[in-house]
Amino acid sequence: MTHVKPHGALNNMACADEAMAATVARAVRCLDRDLILLAPALSALERVGEAAGLRVAREVFADRSYQADGQLTPRSLPGAVLRDAQACVQHVLCMLDANGIVTADGRCLPTPINSICVHGDGPGAVATAQQIRRALEAAGYRLAPLTALA
Repeated sequence: MTHVKPHGALNNMACADEAMAATVARAVRCLDRDLILLAPALSALERVGEAAGLRVAREVFADRSYQADGQLTPRSLPGAVLRDAQACVQHVLCMLDANGIVTADGRCLPTPINSICVHGDGPGAVATAQQIRRALEAAGYRLAPLTALA
């Protein structure tokens, strides 16, 4: 095992709630201090994980839009989920070119990006991930495992 990624509601709570993020970070440290914590960029989980001395990989979402504060747009709002593969490709390339999260209103929130998530619960997830990979390679990005993080 090389990394830990909280999933679903736990991840969402740990992104917004410092106490929940601290609980996750403590659990990872207790299990293995060398594990990488995969945390959404600009989240409480990222900040608390770093403060706990963990290696943190910052993740962005290819198929979700972001609010002005860098948090994901709630799924209940229009435009929260990007369903078109080409829109996901453009969203990812835009964030990588900007060196940060690009919000729905066009702002850039600077942050390193170490990982890109494509939610796997939609019918086009595999095709979207494949298109993103091809676009990244064509743009000259080098894909590497999380363990290659310094």
